[in-house]
Amino acid sequence: MHIIRGIKNVPPQLRGAAVVIGNFDGVHRGHQALMHTLHQWATELGNLPTLVITFEPHPQKVLNHASAPERITGLRGKARWIEQGGVDGLLVLRFSHPLAALTPEQFVRQILVEALAVRAVLVGENFRFGAGGKGDCTTLCASGTALGFEVSCQSLLLDDNQVVSSTRIRELVKQGQLAAVEPLLGRPFEIEGRISHGEQRGRALGFPTANLCLADFLYPPPGVYIVESQIQGEWLPAVANLGRNPTFGSQQLHLEVHLLAACGDLYHQVMRVRFLQRLRDEKRFADGAALKRQIGLDVQQAEKFFDQRRGERTASLSTVTTATVSGADTHGL
Repeated sequence: MHIIRGIKNVPPQLRGAAVVIGNFDGVHRGHQALMHTLHQWATELGNLPTLVITFEPHPQKVLNHASAPERITGLRGKARWIEQGGVDGLLVLRFSHPLAALTPEQFVRQILVEALAVRAVLVGENFRFGAGGKGDCTTLCASGTALGFEVSCQSLLLDDNQVVSSTRIRELVKQGQLAAVEPLLGRPFEIEGRISHGEQRGRALGFPTANLCLADFLYPPPGVYIVESQIQGEWLPAVANLGRNPTFGSQQLHLEVHLLAACGDLYHQVMRVRFLQRLRDEKRFADGAALKRQIGLDVQQAEKFFDQRRGERTASLSTVTTATVSGADTHGL
C-alpha cells in the first residue's frame, strides 16, 4: 500500500481511483465494511485502483481543540489496519484552517477532481465536509453528476441495533467495557507507543517494566490488566499497570508493562499493548514490599490466564485435526 502525505505527492497510478473518505479513527468494523464495498465497486467499474483519503490531525483538534476526542489509533495504527483492508493507497491530508475553509464545492473541485481525477467516491451516510460541515451525501451526489464521477453513500453498520462508531467505542473504553469493544473493532482494544525510561521501580522490585507515555490517546480506566504486548513483531504475554503509581506519589499517567518472559533492552522501541482482561483497580500500598507481593499475585493470575488460553487453543486444534482425519479419504488404506 502506498502511504501518501499531501495531495501533491499522489502517484499517477492512483489518479482516477475509486476513493473512500473519512477520519477512520480506530478503523472499526464500520470502516472495514466501507473498504470491502470499495473493493467490490472498484472491480465492477473496471478494476479501478482504490484509495483511502483521511485527515491528520483529527479535524476537531484543529477546529475545537478543547473538546477534541481522544484518538483511538495514531496514524501508524490507522495505516496498519487500513493496509489490511487491501487498498492500493492511503492519502493523508493535513487538516488545517485553510483546508477547513474550503466550501463543499471547492473541496470537490480542487481535491477530488483537479488533483485526483476520481472516478468514484464512497462515503458513509453521515459524512460531512466543507466549511461548517455544509456538504453531505446529497451535495456530493450533485457534484458527481455535474463533474463526472459516481457517488455512493453507504448505510452505517449496526451491532445489536446500535451504530458501530468511533464515538461509541470511546465511551465503552472509558467505561472499561473492553469485552464490548472487541466486536466493534473486530479485534481487542490496544495502545501503541514508544518505550521510554521510567523510574525503574519495577526493576528494583524484581518486576521490570516497559514504560509507555499515553499522550492524547484513548485509554481505559486506571488499573491492572492482563495484556499481550507486541515487540519486534512478536506477541508476548504480559501484565500491565495503567495509572500514576499512588504508592510512590507519582502524578503522570503511564502504562507500565511487565513481560512474562525476559526480552532484553527495549528502550525506544515501539510497543503495541493489547488489553485482554482487567484484574483490579490501581491502589496505594503501605510500602514497596506490599506492592511487590501484590504484583507477584497479579503475575500468577496472568500466567494462569495464558496457560488456560493455550490449553483451549490446543484442544481446539486437536478437535480440528481429529475432524480432518475422520473425514479423510481412507479408500487407499
